[in-house]
Amino acid sequence: MKMLLQEEHGVRKYEVESEGVVIEERANEMEIEDLKGKLQVMKHFGQDDAAVQKKMEEMNNELQEKIDDLQDLESTNKALIYKERQSNDELHEAREVLIQGLPGLLGNRTNIGLKRMGELDPKAFRDTCKSRFPPDEAEIQATTLCSSWQENLKNPDWPNFQES
Repeated sequence: MKMLLQEEHGVRKYEVESEGVVIEERANEMEIEDLKGKLQVMKHFGQDDAAVQKKMEEMNNELQEKIDDLQDLESTNKALIYKERQSNDELHEAREVLIQGLPGLLGNRTNIGLKRMGELDPKAFRDTCKSRFPPDEAEIQATTLCSSWQENLKNPDWPNFQES
């Protein structure tokens, strides 16, 4: 069970990392588009000016760096997506193994059983009432007590625990 929780944590980690990479990719794409637009404007207005040519060259270099960064981010994102899918598959397989193995662990001779959280076992009430009441009244008392206690448990204001 602990391993299953650790794997779920690993999957969540990949999801968060992947989201961060996607955000960074989008920011780089916007910067690239901005640089391309600025270069287009500079090409139209300053083809003869040496300072403009130098600035355009710098911007081209910066644009190329951004494109390279974007490609790196895309490959990182692909790797993270692959790892996330792989972890999800492993997690799914582990869950299937646990689900398939559970009935084998819970045989006739085990003391562990599956019950719904927050529900009482009416059998315990029946057994106790059979020992305290006459047989014709025991079943009615057990049903009444069980439903009364079940309603109390559903009430969040009911003081079911005493403070020490």
